[in-house]
Amino acid sequence: MTTGAKIKNLREEMHFSQAQLAFELGISQGTLHNIESGHSRKIDFLLMDKICQIFDKDFKYFLDGKTVNTINENHNQTVFLNNLQDNYLEEFKNLVIRNKENQEIIADLQNKLSLKN
Repeated sequence: MTTGAKIKNLREEMHFSQAQLAFELGISQGTLHNIESGHSRKIDFLLMDKICQIFDKDFKYFLDGKTVNTINENHNQTVFLNNLQDNYLEEFKNLVIRNKENQEIIADLQNKLSLKN
């Protein structure tokens, strides 16, 4: 199952409309539709982090059976990556941790700024 199909299934299980989930993710409904339908196969790490948080899923849930585009001579074909190297998953986790740390720093700075004003 593709990442987009997994997102769609989770969205439907939570009884979210595409518009509701897109709003929560900070993307357009069209972008979400493209992800769910497989027309857009590129999802950045920050968006995936939001998706993981909303659905309370570990990033690895979306990796198992993940599909990516490769190009052959005539057209795109789908390749399944069932065993993504551990260092990629570790690097993603590190990026998520750094992102959360940065969000905390930004929130702290915003609080300090609001106290001064």
